[in-house]
Amino acid sequence: MIVIPEIQVRDGKVITGASNEDNDIVHEISPRQALQNFVADGAQVLQIVDIDAARSKSEHNEQLIKELLNETDVPIQVAGGIRTLTQINDWFEAGAARVVLGTIAITDSPLVVEAASRHPGGIIVHMATRGGYVMIDGWRTQTAFMPQDLIRDLQMTGIAGVVHKGTDLMGSEYDEANALTEQMSHDVSIPVYSSGTVRTLDDIARLHYLPNINGVIVSHALMTGEIALTDALQIASQKESNPNPESVTHNVNMGIHHGIRAYLAAYNSSQAARVWNLALRDMITEDNPYMEILIPQVDLEMDAEDLSRRELQACYESELEKSDIVILILEGVESEAWTGFECGYARAQGKYIYGVTSDESVKGPSQRRFEAMCDELIHFSPGDDITKTHAEISHALATRVMVQNQ
Repeated sequence: MIVIPEIQVRDGKVITGASNEDNDIVHEISPRQALQNFVADGAQVLQIVDIDAARSKSEHNEQLIKELLNETDVPIQVAGGIRTLTQINDWFEAGAARVVLGTIAITDSPLVVEAASRHPGGIIVHMATRGGYVMIDGWRTQTAFMPQDLIRDLQMTGIAGVVHKGTDLMGSEYDEANALTEQMSHDVSIPVYSSGTVRTLDDIARLHYLPNINGVIVSHALMTGEIALTDALQIASQKESNPNPESVTHNVNMGIHHGIRAYLAAYNSSQAARVWNLALRDMITEDNPYMEILIPQVDLEMDAEDLSRRELQACYESELEKSDIVILILEGVESEAWTGFECGYARAQGKYIYGVTSDESVKGPSQRRFEAMCDELIHFSPGDDITKTHAEISHALATRVMVQNQ
């Protein structure tokens, strides 16, 4: 589970309790010092919220936040009053790792689809609830939707995760909010995070052992010193011992801050195929800097002509064992080729396999057999524009593969 420290900024100052201005608590620490402290304490990702922009104030904190983005290599997700595609693009150009959308994600689905398409893996949705219903407009307006009604549709837009905040339970017991967050996470494969549910380290521990909650966003308890980030991170990083592993879905151990190692198994016997595979890797890693992709025939320092078939196999086995997932290009796959062996060995090792196939491919017996061995298929539309094809595959992967949590 990941702990994400949150810095809420109003009029250049750090605040918490931001349900409305009357409840704001202003802290003496500056946003810059808060950022430096969290980074020094080991934060792996941060969230910064422009409260003035969220409240539609004419003055906001955009320039300050952009300065903070340039002062650390730790990924930062930006939230607060982001309502247009221009704003979203601008934040990514400024260096934001993720952009968090609130009301607009509920009211303008086409915008979310466009944003997620332009920035694969970069869009997070903040979903506030009260009394079991989704709230919008700064938690002032209750919709007729329950979060379970929306989260599946939101996943289909291509977003990278959902942050859930139960606004009617702040300051009280959090069991109901946590239960709703956990329930939501069972309905989708994208990460789901809890917000506003931590006052003590016991709350961190409780969340850590709830299945399917990928992380927690913490603000007030860190700003007041009620908990220390180093302690929270230590508890969150402890190895889980879930008594009911069947309840854990595939993406439970996924989060947005850790790198994932992927093994690209693909036909490499022709120059054209090698160029195609290298271009695909470049596109995927550019879209998702947290993913490392190995193409064994390219990256392994070995001379295939000097090695026996068994020695080559041992090299491939070693790299497959070290990989988190396998991306299998099904076009041209053959039982006799190394790609077929890689697929079979990955399946035997329990690796999660993403099969990549074109919508128009003529499937022979080998391809159908290996498709059946994949955990998930990613379809693309072949065409003359290789960049468009690779972008389509990369986007599909980025919306499904999150960076592996510790």
